[in-house]
Amino acid sequence: MTWTLRMDALDEENRPVTLRFSLGRYDAPDNAFYDPRMLQPGLYQGGMYAGQLLRQSRSGHGQTTLNNSDGALDHLADYAVDGRAMVLALNGVDQVRGTVARLTFSDDEVAVVLRDPLEPLNTPHPMDTYAGTNVLPNGVEGTEDDIAGEPKPQVWGTVDEATPRLVNSAQLIYQVSSLTDCRVTAVHDRGVALDHAGECGSLAELERIEPARGTFKAYQGFIKLGGEPRGGVTVSAQQADPRAGAVAHALAAARGYTLHAGDVAALNGYGNVRLFLDQENDTLTLLDYFAESIGGYLSIQPDGVLRLRELQVPQPTAAAIQDYSIAGLRRSSTGAGDNGLPIWRVTLEYDRIETVSTDLAGDVNAARRARVSQQYRKHTAEDQAVRARHPLAGEMTIQTVLVDRSKAQAVAGRVLQLVSVRRDTLEIESLEVIAPSVGEGVTLITPRLGYAAGRPLIITGYRLNAEADELTISAWG
Repeated sequence: MTWTLRMDALDEENRPVTLRFSLGRYDAPDNAFYDPRMLQPGLYQGGMYAGQLLRQSRSGHGQTTLNNSDGALDHLADYAVDGRAMVLALNGVDQVRGTVARLTFSDDEVAVVLRDPLEPLNTPHPMDTYAGTNVLPNGVEGTEDDIAGEPKPQVWGTVDEATPRLVNSAQLIYQVSSLTDCRVTAVHDRGVALDHAGECGSLAELERIEPARGTFKAYQGFIKLGGEPRGGVTVSAQQADPRAGAVAHALAAARGYTLHAGDVAALNGYGNVRLFLDQENDTLTLLDYFAESIGGYLSIQPDGVLRLRELQVPQPTAAAIQDYSIAGLRRSSTGAGDNGLPIWRVTLEYDRIETVSTDLAGDVNAARRARVSQQYRKHTAEDQAVRARHPLAGEMTIQTVLVDRSKAQAVAGRVLQLVSVRRDTLEIESLEVIAPSVGEGVTLITPRLGYAAGRPLIITGYRLNAEADELTISAWG
């Protein structure tokens, strides 16, 4: 068996290059040269993240070592490889796709330190910051004494009761989103709605115009009040397309990733979402938030396309792991609870408001007071029979980006079906060293643990020791 490694890099003059190495001689079909310097082809671990449903860390990492006893690889010290793609293949078949973290050098070796292919997303999502360059009464960038250097807020999907940034104290101009497709739908002052006096055609017009007292004018994510507010100002706003799929796709695209078109369409079926960014958040955390919101998971395909989809009850498949290909089998839990037991109650929190308010004007009605006093609405799905069978069964609460109550109810019910029955978490030591596709289904057939008729499972991760030809598969079902 011949292992090969391909990785992208920039050379010392910032020219893109592809570095290729192999374990022994490798005759590539495209006649590309693979330098036979590989000493240890790779120890790699990867998997998917599904929040509380799986209790599994993504934690992709690994390392491949190269022979540099003659110093022929010393020039790589001037190459930029961090954050760039790598592929570990066996006999020309891709096994692992990851991200290079760095190269480390010793006397006679170069180590290629690998990370999960989602690692570039585990950094702050792009946000502009205020320049602090206002020369009052002009400008919308704040001053050095107030918001200079702070991130500009962003509305993704919709927001309700968000606290905007005061960007011009002289003109009472606020900003709720720096994204240009934002439309302000409502403004409240101590809970009292201000009248919308219309949209401006430009930021210059907004700065120039003077709204009447008790009203506001808007332009994209900016508003201008017609008088000093009596208390806390809150804003409701939305993007042109506030549906879950459109928003998740845009979040990924902002970092150069593509979300699977089928997943975008399925996510759009969940309707509108609420996400307000007023401080730094890692993009990976945001996409994981979407996955948890639908009782799903985030993973990446070998071609680099992101998958964000529901975690479903595993179904029987033609793809099977037979007993003769199993070197070892371990079961660590039979449920999604912290104690490894099933869950009897699932609570979904949805329809988030950003600012919980208690200091409201006296003429605010009871219905509005009730709404702004709670950050989320809640729906609970439960099964008392599960608690009767498992007195130590746990509960699960999921905070979501969802807005619609019916969608939240559907997710709570589906998640309860997933976690209220026996779901085994397994580690399978395989005799076949072929990395599986994370997120895909497989049927485990072995006389152990009652699986003689076949246990439908979902592949949730793997650990590959290419040097020792060892593969351990993580599965759930």
